[in-house]
Amino acid sequence: MENWTRTLDEGYGLYVVYLDYRKAFDSVPHRRLLEKLKGLGIKGKLPQWLENFLTSRTMRVGIRGTFSLIQLELGGVPQGSVLGPLLLLMFVNELPLWIKSEMRMFADDTKVWCRLKAERIVLLYKKI
Repeated sequence: MENWTRTLDEGYGLYVVYLDYRKAFDSVPHRRLLEKLKGLGIKGKLPQWLENFLTSRTMRVGIRGTFSLIQLELGGVPQGSVLGPLLLLMFVNELPLWIKSEMRMFADDTKVWCRLKAERIVLLYKKI
């Protein structure tokens, strides 16, 4: 907010895009996450431990005593775990390298913004 307020105080306009990775914790592909971790230089026993933590997990849904078939989980990080948010952040940590605008990331929320010159703001209002 401080950066946005400063931008507006300087007479610029502001474009802001909010990204909220819907179901982010559920949609992280295990293989891709493990490859990224290796690419980050994580070595030793930790990669194997993380693979064991992530893979071979199963789930089923129960409603009023009736349960679905057990399904193998092929993606996602365990919600409620201490490692879940950390693994998600490690999965999306390259995003700032791809986006040229200013941005801030926190857990599964990202805000990307850029300032507009005053002349462009006037033009945008004339078109509306």
